[in-house]
Amino acid sequence: GIFHHLITLPTYHTAALSTDNLAKEYFGEQGMLGYVAGVQRKEIRQGIACVKHQNMAGSDMGDDHKEYFAGEAALKAAGEDNTMNQFG
Repeated sequence: GIFHHLITLPTYHTAALSTDNLAKEYFGEQGMLGYVAGVQRKEIRQGIACVKHQNMAGSDMGDDHKEYFAGEAALKAAGEDNTMNQFG
C-alpha cells in the first residue's frame, strides 16, 4: 500500500512533467536540441544506464550478426553514425 503509493505517485508526476517539458522544447524552437541538452547530456553526465539503450537492447549482438554477413556495408546501430553520436 504505502510503499507502492510512494513509488508510483512520484514516478507518474515526474514522467508527466518531464514529458511535457521535453515536448515543449522538442516541438518548439529548440527541436532536437531540446532532447539533447535537456535529457541526453544530463544522462551522460550523471552516468544513467539507459543512455546505453542500444547496448542494453542487444544491438551489439545484432551488429555483430550484420557485420558477419554484410561486412563493412552493414548498417549497424553502433559506431559513429548511431543516435548517441548524431545529436551529441
